Amino acid sequence: MRILVIGTGVIGTTYAWQLSGIGCELTHYVRKGKKDFYEKEGIEIECLDTRHSKSTENRVHYMPKFIDNPKLLSEYDLILVSVGSDQLVPVLELLKENSQGVDVFFLQNIRPGEEKFIEQYLKPTQYFFGYPFKAGGGKEDNVIRCVIFGNSFTNTMLGEKDGRKSERLNKIYTLIKTAKLNPKVTTKIIPYIRCHYVWAATILGAYAKAGTYEKLVCNKEIMRQLYIGMREAFETCRAESINPARIAPTSYYYFPLFLLVPFSQKLFDSEDMKRMFEGHVSGSPEEMETMYYDILEAGEKYGIDMPVYKSFKDSFDRLLNI
Repeated sequence: MRILVIGTGVIGTTYAWQLSGIGCELTHYVRKGKKDFYEKEGIEIECLDTRHSKSTENRVHYMPKFIDNPKLLSEYDLILVSVGSDQLVPVLELLKENSQGVDVFFLQNIRPGEEKFIEQYLKPTQYFFGYPFKAGGGKEDNVIRCVIFGNSFTNTMLGEKDGRKSERLNKIYTLIKTAKLNPKVTTKIIPYIRCHYVWAATILGAYAKAGTYEKLVCNKEIMRQLYIGMREAFETCRAESINPARIAPTSYYYFPLFLLVPFSQKLFDSEDMKRMFEGHVSGSPEEMETMYYDILEAGEKYGIDMPVYKSFKDSFDRLLNI
């Protein structure tokens, strides 16, 4: 399969690298002025892979094809989009003018309500969704520092907006399974992404309050506040007719706190989780700000009382120097 990846971000590049290893032909679309650089330098990938019994540190010089001509977008079998949730509009404008019916796979966070906004640019039959809860990390220049998780809680979630089973869904499922990125199809992909957006925004707030990743993991009180604040924020999902308690793994976050807190401390206390989270924090401050305030504004919109979630705000603003 000929796959075009928009940009050279952490998730898109990590998945592209893995898919190239099973025989897919990968090309990255880059901005004008960047093509010569990437064709000369390529992308350096430093990956902690924990999918096997023994974790491995991989260093790879990744050299796919690169293009900067938007008119070439229509020549591919699939376009993979994985950009910051605050960067989606320019990509949609690019796709509207140039994708010409090619299937578009959004493998990323989607801001609340943007699944409807996408319809202004693309036909509903042209695109489908995924969530890369199998990898993460950060980027500096052309160096990707990523993690591929091996635990059973991490999946590459896949789904059509309307919940149907489709041929393209089956194809990407097979590719991702072959690449050992643990695909899982859900009939509720939009509710899943919406709940995960709340999860990520709340963890960012709690991290800011803790000050460091180690303090977040070790401080039981902040970990407790994390889940109380998360439950408050999940009420914004309920206001939009999404029941978080019926969507895995969100449903787990309603377990009694005396069980949830120590379990989470143990789960988070690992090098792969630390590297993923710190990479995202250092590499995507604009997206972090967007996510936290999206949920804060949603709570105000629906009149939801979120005292613990709001208590993260001052620390969050200091972290980002707002």
